[in-house]
Amino acid sequence: MSAHPPENHCAARHLPLPSPFRLTAGGTLIGAEAGVEIYGALNTRRDNAVLLFTGLSASAHAAAHPNDSSPGWWEHMIGKDKGLDLDQLCVICVNSLGSCFGSTGPASIDPATGVKYGATFPELRVEDIASAGQAAVRALGITQLYAVIGASLGGMTALAHAVLFPGAAKRLVTISGALNASTSAIATRSLQREIVGTALRQGGDPASVTNAMRFARKVGVLSYVGGELLSKRFGRDQTEPSAGRLSGTQFEVEHWLDHLADKFAAQFDPWAYWYLSRAMDLFDFSVHGKTPEQTLHDTGTAHLSQAVAKLRLEHCLVIGVHEDTLFPLAQQRDIATALRGAGIATTLVELHSPYGHDAFLTETELFTPLLRDFLKLTGAPTTRAASATTRTSPGPTSSP
Repeated sequence: MSAHPPENHCAARHLPLPSPFRLTAGGTLIGAEAGVEIYGALNTRRDNAVLLFTGLSASAHAAAHPNDSSPGWWEHMIGKDKGLDLDQLCVICVNSLGSCFGSTGPASIDPATGVKYGATFPELRVEDIASAGQAAVRALGITQLYAVIGASLGGMTALAHAVLFPGAAKRLVTISGALNASTSAIATRSLQREIVGTALRQGGDPASVTNAMRFARKVGVLSYVGGELLSKRFGRDQTEPSAGRLSGTQFEVEHWLDHLADKFAAQFDPWAYWYLSRAMDLFDFSVHGKTPEQTLHDTGTAHLSQAVAKLRLEHCLVIGVHEDTLFPLAQQRDIATALRGAGIATTLVELHSPYGHDAFLTETELFTPLLRDFLKLTGAPTTRAASATTRTSPGPTSSP
């Protein structure tokens, strides 16, 4: 999800999913669970719940709370007077099904065998992540969501949730998401999976798998962070012209990539990474406009307009970043166009940030007012689709 999220934690509350839990591609899970963390409290009307879906590598620990004071991956966006204002909202952050931080995934024990699923985990889709999130909400006794929110993979999942459960949420926020993966993103993630998958399928030697995860993470980081930021942050700084590294150099940017790669390889399960990455590439929102006669993979005659017509949303906020090359701005415009075509009041905000795809994690000053204003419980939302606006970052506000 990000080049530089905080440490991941696995102190999530485990909520049981319906058993068997049936997956989109035909598989089932027995005794599956969803890991969630909850911030704030339901109001007396029980209409202020927000379901938050994460990016690929994040846990449900989005912010510090009394039971876990460690910083979360969206620490500066959740709390009193923040983007997700806990004086008004109850935020439910769910760890993605297929992940390794509290929800059932390839690193979990298969009850049929007594060993980890690994490569035997059933085929995973973004829709399954959305369904697990909704099942967790139901397990909490919540029948109506105020909003569903997600960024990156989470943005895809929020869209899947909206079409799978029409009317379950009144509002939708998608940040750097997509109706389907771009060809460029598929190419990047397929390379990452090939690097990791080759090591996993050639005996799974721990050292080889760890190294493969490191290489794959470096490829990912370079797709998240813009070249402008790297140039400003590191330039051509070196500690030594040559220091025996495989690259033959010792540039500071190499040290930074090594640090991020080591951290990720130590935290994340390789099979979870493989499955979640593939689910992102397979996602296609327009499939939900198919007829019953069409197969899951038959998108040729599926119609986006038919899929978006199923949505029952009052207002949507779509946010994109010009410098985001992984989920480019054109994809955010496509989402807004599709939503508006269905008559849904939609606000599209286009930002500039050298952080590229990671802007939502770092550009607090830009994102706080956008989310806080959109998610206010008081006041009726406009019924007219808002025109696009462009906002610009004043420059880097934190270092990766």
